[in-house]
Amino acid sequence: MKYLGVDYYPEQWGMEHVDEDLDDIVALGANLIRIGDFAWDIFEPEEGHYDFAFFDEVIEKAKQRDLKILMCVPGATVPSWLYQKHPEIMNEDEWGYKQPFGARRGHCYANDIYLDKVYALARKMAEHYRDEENIVAWQVENEIGHEGSDICYCESCHRKFIAYLKEKYQDIHELNERWGTSFWTQTYYSFEDIPLPRPSFTAQNPSLRLEWERFRNKAAVDFIKGMADSVKEYDTRHPVTHDFEGGTISKHFSPFDVAKSLDFVSYNNYPVWGGQPAPMSDSDLAFSVDFARGFRQDKIWITEAIMGAQGHNDIGYAPKPDEAKKWALDSLDHGVETIIFFRYRGFTKGAEQFCFGIIDADNEKRRKYYETQSFFNEVRDREIEYPHSDVCIVYDYDSKSSMAIQRQSDAFSYEKECEKFYHQLYMRKMNCDIIPSDADFSRYKTVILPYMIIMSDEFKKRLKEYVSDGGTVVMSSRTAWKDTDNNLVFGKRLPVDLDDLCGVVIEEHESLLKGQSSPCTYGDIEGEGFVFEELLKLKGARELVSWTDNPFGKYAAAAVNDYGKGKCYYLGSSFDEEILTKLFDLILMN
Repeated sequence: MKYLGVDYYPEQWGMEHVDEDLDDIVALGANLIRIGDFAWDIFEPEEGHYDFAFFDEVIEKAKQRDLKILMCVPGATVPSWLYQKHPEIMNEDEWGYKQPFGARRGHCYANDIYLDKVYALARKMAEHYRDEENIVAWQVENEIGHEGSDICYCESCHRKFIAYLKEKYQDIHELNERWGTSFWTQTYYSFEDIPLPRPSFTAQNPSLRLEWERFRNKAAVDFIKGMADSVKEYDTRHPVTHDFEGGTISKHFSPFDVAKSLDFVSYNNYPVWGGQPAPMSDSDLAFSVDFARGFRQDKIWITEAIMGAQGHNDIGYAPKPDEAKKWALDSLDHGVETIIFFRYRGFTKGAEQFCFGIIDADNEKRRKYYETQSFFNEVRDREIEYPHSDVCIVYDYDSKSSMAIQRQSDAFSYEKECEKFYHQLYMRKMNCDIIPSDADFSRYKTVILPYMIIMSDEFKKRLKEYVSDGGTVVMSSRTAWKDTDNNLVFGKRLPVDLDDLCGVVIEEHESLLKGQSSPCTYGDIEGEGFVFEELLKLKGARELVSWTDNPFGKYAAAAVNDYGKGKCYYLGSSFDEEILTKLFDLILMN
């Protein structure tokens, strides 16, 4: 392993415990501590007055024990002096409610005042610590977008959204035409007329909403890039990372885009958290780690690995003996090169009193300490391997956003559907990469496209070349329904411009809501389709699954088409596990 460590918050306890703590951390088997994550007011107690004395002393004591440092630039919690002087920096929800001071991530990360202050902090920290030999990497910000902070409706966001639209469209008449604003008398006479898509009696224009999602992505990308650039202005020796949280797949930004400005990706691995009665499945846990690895398609760090029970108000499930160790061990099969456990010791005060760590507030070494020590001893000399994958799942931010804007079924979850495909590979012990839609997929034997409802002409061209050259593609329902403005396409059969590749067209379709399913058969297997029901008319493809007793008539539910040297599978529903398993038995034979 590259590093084994703990998250350490000496500012919460004071210097009186640091020597004892660091000795015990070394005895634990760690060789790294992660510090500074929420300590803005320690580094800058007054506006423009920077004080590094406290952490200088912590680092000096760590150096005496040869502990390396992951130094965090804190930005997720703003100091009181900043809020008091500039309350306008706070995040505003869709109802106009401004976040109060005192909770984390209450600010808007598109606000220029906040950005000026946090970038200045990053530059000052990098200038001060750039020659510190025991710092091995920088972490900027903490879990961007967590707890709903990825969306904001403040004045600053509105102004920047208008500027984004002006730059993209140039001409308001072009925007009106592409968005179809003749519907419901929505015509805009200037860019300044365009509102933020707040909740309304009825649905807002899907084109407006998709551009809002793209702007939210831009805001996140610009923020993290600005943080990384601020550090690198003074320190180009040490790499820069960011710790993404587990729910990133459903955020209002693409983590693949955000990660482009980082040197490597970090991920906080919580198989269970407060209020959850049970942890996620092993398959879903593996998917979440592989998803994070895909952001830069490189090895990753886990900067927060769970050891104790977690929660702010509700706690719920506590990891059983050796269970947290197992989760950490399992993650190592997916390209993880560093493990840092959260946290060394829980704090007796504040909102995270129930976020328990390796050591509890009693300050005694008990089971969790020795379980962590056992893990460190087992993996210290383990070789770091990057998984080789012949199969990839393609994540498309526009399509994910479009499906969130108009779910079409209350049973639909983009994350759950991706996990469902991934599970087919996991149970066969097959590695899988998750890649963005702008990545090259030509080297993979099989490419899976979950719910890619928006597909550009350029992507369709690449896809056809890939299959023609011998690749296998698996398409879900709702593939290629919309154009890049999030609109249905006039005069084209579904899937748009892919009937030659798929060998099918969609004759009829229906959404299946929670509790609903539609019967289907695959050979002698009787099963069910969920979420969506697309009735496929064969145009050269071979039927694999058929709808049974369907009032619309006899149609295929899934089919395969030979195209050049390769094959295209089209799945017209979210099938039950038995049928999906049989389909993947066939798909993965190729």
